[in-house]
Amino acid sequence: MDIIEKAKKLKENDKAKAIELLEEFINTHKKNRVGAHNLLSKLYLKSGEKEKAIAVLKDGIKANPDNRWLYLMLGDLYYFDLENVDNAIKVYEDGLALFDKPIKTTMSPYRYFLKRLSNINYVEKDFGNAKKYFELFIALEPSDFYASDFKKFAEVLINQGKKECARKVLTLGIKAHPGYKNLYEFAKKNFPNEDFPFRERKVRLTIPDIERFLIKTPLIKEGDNLYDIIDKYTKSVRKKNDIITISSCVAAMCEERMTTVDTISPSFLARLVSHFVSHKDVPFGGAAPLANPAAMEIAIREAGKTRIILATKAGAIGRIFGKKGWFYIVAGEQAALIDDPPAAIPPFDYAVIPGPKDSFTVSEKITERTGCRAAIIDANDLGDAWAVGYSKGVSKDKLEKVLSDNPAGNEDQQTPIVIVRGL
Repeated sequence: MDIIEKAKKLKENDKAKAIELLEEFINTHKKNRVGAHNLLSKLYLKSGEKEKAIAVLKDGIKANPDNRWLYLMLGDLYYFDLENVDNAIKVYEDGLALFDKPIKTTMSPYRYFLKRLSNINYVEKDFGNAKKYFELFIALEPSDFYASDFKKFAEVLINQGKKECARKVLTLGIKAHPGYKNLYEFAKKNFPNEDFPFRERKVRLTIPDIERFLIKTPLIKEGDNLYDIIDKYTKSVRKKNDIITISSCVAAMCEERMTTVDTISPSFLARLVSHFVSHKDVPFGGAAPLANPAAMEIAIREAGKTRIILATKAGAIGRIFGKKGWFYIVAGEQAALIDDPPAAIPPFDYAVIPGPKDSFTVSEKITERTGCRAAIIDANDLGDAWAVGYSKGVSKDKLEKVLSDNPAGNEDQQTPIVIVRGL
């Protein structure tokens, strides 16, 4: 077990000892994997020692000046935790300046700098800089250029009098995100005579009395209490016979089941097996999560080497007979639930996130807390929803069909909770 894993295990019961272990390690290994600096910074922050949280990442940058991940982590600390916009922008820009050419891979912090700088400058209404960073970001054709990014970029261009460029951006965005109504409505408002290729998402099961309520939450962070959050933000909406659903990714994050890519060293087996997973990539879309060796390494940790090897053999046999999904049937639930970068929203977009440890137990605990039925849902924009775990009285098949249009979304909607009424 390496130092990061030891510290993670320790912090569950003794945060002070975990801090002591990491401090000693960093003092004797100035040049090291940046995960030690990042984890220690987070532990300081949770202990209320903000200055120490900042200092450990700054010290990491001094000792490892070419390590771009540390700049991203320090910028994220300033922006998402300390809400210091000016310092965050400066650190992100310093990190981005270390690149002499664009890098498309999700295993480099390049795109994550652009994601943050484009959006922060948009929010701050610095449209000149926002345009510059959006242009660099969109040129990568990345899967994390959300529908909202297309809308913001178009708004920036319109503000600067570049309306024809905005029309092209919106056309591209609607093609890449055909089911996102907000993007389509923004496009039609600004270009009423344009025939944009919008496609309405359809629910597989429509029942007249069914209602769905999207519950918006603040940014849910690693280690937050899931049950407190659900109770607080559904209290004014929920009724006794409702079903409260929560994103599997968010439930896992609250269990601190996430590993940033800078701390993952894919084994030979992970690199080999990931090679056989579909690497089909399309503009503004990503390959299968386990095509990423870092994600496959986490799958191996979750399922075990033997099971992954057997799953790989099963997948190969399945392809011979034209059958899909045999790998995941053998590898198990956790392998199927894994999200690789940049599936989550910032600042968790460079982490590999599996599912919750026990989705059925989590669902029952939500029911105990709220009095409502509950389910953990993994859904996508392709018309698939999976009730990974659920409490008593939930019809798995019906619930999956009712949520097949993925109302919670997989981008930056921040509506991880959906209440279903009437099912």
